[in-house]
Amino acid sequence: MKKTTLTIDELYLSMFEQYEDILTVEEVAHMMRLDAKRVYRMIRSGELKSMNVERAIRVPKLWVIEYIQKYGFIRQEKIHRQRRAEVTVFCQTPKSRKQIQEFLDLADRKFFRDSVLHPLLEEGVLEMTIPNNPAHVKQCYIATKHLSSEENELE
Repeated sequence: MKKTTLTIDELYLSMFEQYEDILTVEEVAHMMRLDAKRVYRMIRSGELKSMNVERAIRVPKLWVIEYIQKYGFIRQEKIHRQRRAEVTVFCQTPKSRKQIQEFLDLADRKFFRDSVLHPLLEEGVLEMTIPNNPAHVKQCYIATKHLSSEENELE
């Protein structure tokens, strides 16, 4: 049996062969397993390249593959560390869950709680102002530690 060697580009192209060469935002979202709103934010911020075709946003499949190759998991870890540092600075004075979530521009409450708020509480980076009643309507959070981006890099 002959063993074939494929390049990373060939692997990605075969992995996404069911998609057309030019994609809609919804197709990009499905391809990357993201919400369409997140893809629109990525495009608006310039994080993901796009083009306008007859007044509609389109993204060439190769640009999506390029983005995945360039950023992938490393990008997500960097964003997580940066978010942690931003929250510690923002929460020097007590802030509500909603204020922190809006500050980070995260629309999904469950995602925010599971990936940002609860980990910071568990690590002791944030603490509740009303710890005896976590579901209190006036619950706020305050930073107990100040994490800089450099400190986050060392962890």
